[in-house]
Amino acid sequence: MPLPKYMMVTVASCSPSFTGEALGHLGTLCKELKTQAGAATTRYGVMATGELAGQLILFQTYAELNGVDAAFGVYQSSSAYRSLISSGHIGVTFRNILKIEDLALKNTSTDVPAYGVATRWGCSDLMLRELSAEVPHFEENGAMILRYCTIMTGSAAGRRVLIAGYPSMDSIQNTYEALRASKGYNAILQKIDIDWRNIIRVAG
Repeated sequence: MPLPKYMMVTVASCSPSFTGEALGHLGTLCKELKTQAGAATTRYGVMATGELAGQLILFQTYAELNGVDAAFGVYQSSSAYRSLISSGHIGVTFRNILKIEDLALKNTSTDVPAYGVATRWGCSDLMLRELSAEVPHFEENGAMILRYCTIMTGSAAGRRVLIAGYPSMDSIQNTYEALRASKGYNAILQKIDIDWRNIIRVAG
C-alpha cells in the first residue's frame, strides 16, 4: 500500500472531566473521516508530556491534499464534531497540514499503538538517506508505524516531524537506547536542532 502524501494534525485543550466523552466523539468522527473524506488513516489520543500535556490530538492522513478540504466538509456535517465544539470544554490549540516524506517501516501495523512519540526539528536537507539507515532500530524494537513529515502551515512551517507508534513504553525505551548507540543517529543529531519531543497516549 503506497504511503499517504499529506497529514493534518489538530491539537485541542480539553477539560479533564470531558476527556472520556471527547475521545468517544473523536472515535465517531474518525469513522466519518474515513467513509466521507477518504482518510487513509486516523489516530487520536491525549498528549502525555510537555507543555500540551492533557490536550487531545487527532491525526488524519490523505492520498491527496483535497482530502483535507473534504475533512472540513465532514466537520460541518458531523454531529460528533458539533458535540465537541459546542461542549464548551474544547479549544483548538493548533491545526497544521504536513507533507509526508518517503520514509517508513517495511511492515506498518494496522493495529492501534499504545503510545506515540513525536519529535520536531529543523534542518535544510531532508536527510532521507541518513534517516533511512536508522529505520531498522525502530523496526527491531517494536515500532508499529513511522511517519516523517515536513510541516507546511503554522508558526513551525518548514520544520520536520518524525512520528512513531509503539506497543509499550518498553518499546520506546529500547528504540532510543539503540539509537543512542548508533553512530549514524549521533551524526544526525549534529546536523539538526530538536526543539520538541513528546509522548502521546493513543486511544484509537
